[in-house]
Amino acid sequence: MIVLTVAFLTLISFLSVKRMLKGTAADALRPYTPKAMKKSVFEKMAFWNKLSFGTKWNIRDILRHKSRSAMTLVGVIGCMLLLVGGLGMKDTMDRFIAMLDEEINTYTTKINLSEAADNDAVRELAESVNGDWQASSGISYEGETITLEIYQTDNHKIGFLTEENEQIQLTDDGVYLCLRLADTAEIGDIIEFSPYGSEETYEVKVAGYIRSLVTESIVMTDTYADSVGVDYHIGAIYTDKESEEIKDSALISGKQEKDMIMETYDSFMEIMNYMVLIFVLAAVVLGTVVLYNLGVMSYVERYRELATLKVLGFRDKHIGRLLISQNIWLTVIGVGLGLPMGLCVLQMLITSLISEYELSLTVGVLTYSVSILLTFGVSLVVSFMVAGRNKKIDMVEALKGTE
Repeated sequence: MIVLTVAFLTLISFLSVKRMLKGTAADALRPYTPKAMKKSVFEKMAFWNKLSFGTKWNIRDILRHKSRSAMTLVGVIGCMLLLVGGLGMKDTMDRFIAMLDEEINTYTTKINLSEAADNDAVRELAESVNGDWQASSGISYEGETITLEIYQTDNHKIGFLTEENEQIQLTDDGVYLCLRLADTAEIGDIIEFSPYGSEETYEVKVAGYIRSLVTESIVMTDTYADSVGVDYHIGAIYTDKESEEIKDSALISGKQEKDMIMETYDSFMEIMNYMVLIFVLAAVVLGTVVLYNLGVMSYVERYRELATLKVLGFRDKHIGRLLISQNIWLTVIGVGLGLPMGLCVLQMLITSLISEYELSLTVGVLTYSVSILLTFGVSLVVSFMVAGRNKKIDMVEALKGTE
């Protein structure tokens, strides 16, 4: 990245200097002269004559300096990308943790069972603590090793969500594929899988799809598992009882409270918050640096034009309004383009970087508001900084510069 960055900056510097040094020395010493412009498409339309002077002036300037206008848009879009990406990732992770805590893991304590525990004895234990149980094992499906999860959820200590994040109750007429496996079979299809390390094959019917936030899995109820003859070993019980209320037993290998698990995610979110802060600061710095540099460039290129306006009687505040309004126009366009692009980039990041978690893209109203307002704020601050320069214009010096 360092080599590429240096190479890129060197190339840009070379192209800039090469362009500046074209022609004779006398040409290089002459002040910047805007290139001649033909009438644009807008000027040929009927509404053109009804526009104000400032609007006409800004449209002509944007079309005359297309590269500068395009770079301004790139700066605004980049600022929006970082803000929507950073704040949107936080919203997505907050929603992920909320679903995990409130909609899927609705238990209080997870009881881990020993490998020697008998299923019948485990069922009795689960009934005594008013809990649900789960059996997990590795299976081979479509050439991949995934997890088979079998649940008994009569007490609703474990929840399941559809792709639309709505609660769903598992039925006893088939299996449910996680969203990562949704493209392997349609609802109603018969699929095959084999226990890991075994040549035995089971044929099951696909009853639907569910959002599996952690594991890549196929899920079924204990009733359906018994009907197709799947052999399983119950490995965990989920209950509302506190760990202190559960008596120790030879069946139990350990107890784990949900709050302890969620604390781990909270620690991760602290790191995420620092990352989001870095994204926001980077967005502000990017927007400020790019827009200020382009604003100064615009000011230098239009120095004679601004001096001419002052000679014609335009006050500093009127000229400043012209400079600010052009930046606002480009900011509006940049925000309009940057918002959907930011969402697309965020979805790509979620899909490519953390595909092992079936996250649902979530962007709150606050994220939209902060991203838009912060981008406009940066643009306005830079615009006022650049617009303030017009008070220092020396009209005589500017207009005599072409002699």
